[in-house]
Amino acid sequence: MWVSLMSCSLQDAVYVAIGRIAQSELGKIASSVVVEDDNLLLGPSSVDPKRHRAVRARHWGVQPSAELDEDLARSDGKPLCVVLPPTIRGLLSFSRICASVAERERQVFAMALSPDVMVAMPQGPDPAEEVYVDVADALQREPFVAQCSQLEIALVATLWKLWCRRSPVAISRFCASGGTFHPQLANLGRYHAGYFPRLTVQGLMLSRFDDLLLRQLSSDWIAPVKVFSNGMRAKSGLHAWLSHVGDFYVSGRLLAWSRHGRGRIIECQEHPEKSSELSRWSFRWHAGGEKILEQLPSLQVAPPVSVGGAVAYDDDRAWVCRFDVRGTPYVTRLAPADGAVGGRTALGAR
Repeated sequence: MWVSLMSCSLQDAVYVAIGRIAQSELGKIASSVVVEDDNLLLGPSSVDPKRHRAVRARHWGVQPSAELDEDLARSDGKPLCVVLPPTIRGLLSFSRICASVAERERQVFAMALSPDVMVAMPQGPDPAEEVYVDVADALQREPFVAQCSQLEIALVATLWKLWCRRSPVAISRFCASGGTFHPQLANLGRYHAGYFPRLTVQGLMLSRFDDLLLRQLSSDWIAPVKVFSNGMRAKSGLHAWLSHVGDFYVSGRLLAWSRHGRGRIIECQEHPEKSSELSRWSFRWHAGGEKILEQLPSLQVAPPVSVGGAVAYDDDRAWVCRFDVRGTPYVTRLAPADGAVGGRTALGAR
């Protein structure tokens, strides 16, 4: 059922903005607005709301989306109207919200910003670049709102439950086969699989994201701000990833590499006089470190990455990214039958 933005059904609704910019614009037309200011694409998540809040606070150092979480915990809350951008971040946030309210049978409405925008279908191993939406312009067009049925809420909630599983296999399969359910699932599937080490005919390789990121390094020192700007300009595939993760993730991931390997793969130097995390550090290859681009000697060499409920580069649970006959990436368990790279010895015995 489609209803007008200012209909009586929504006069008492709580509007959920995805991001601070959307919150600011929504505040001009609605009296009750809460914001999802957490990029759930990054870091760990949990299907249990209380534990989810705890792991997100540890991940960021602060509690994101506190007002939204408080509202979602209410048993008799007002209807929710989620303002959705055409992005995988928006889809994931929507799935979390639906999972939180599904059992309470709370009314949920979805307002699609720029519904006429065609979602780009990804080609190859990388997700499509994130679509930028002018929120102010989209709201001026007086978008209509769809009320979600309880069945639709339950289906969307399933995505969140799969995302939070310790095993990444189910969410990977769901995204690979669910293109008719939502146009962003193909992008989400490639994004998700791109954090896991790849198993190819050449053997075990870095994840797609790490491979693209580390190829920006050389024997010369480079700051994350330069890595980000170079990656956005090069159009090598990294630009699409950076549009989803942002610039600060570049600094964080490179720091994780330098600290995990204690400088044996990537060297780091600090510039304490610079306040920005994007320029406070600089990085370069340790002599011979670039060989990791040719093959990953063991999972232990790479710093782990939390993706939803799963962990990439986990030596105890060796998940790898493979490619089907169409070149679509998917995640599966690394089995001993996988030849030279299988088993404890090849993956680095403790």
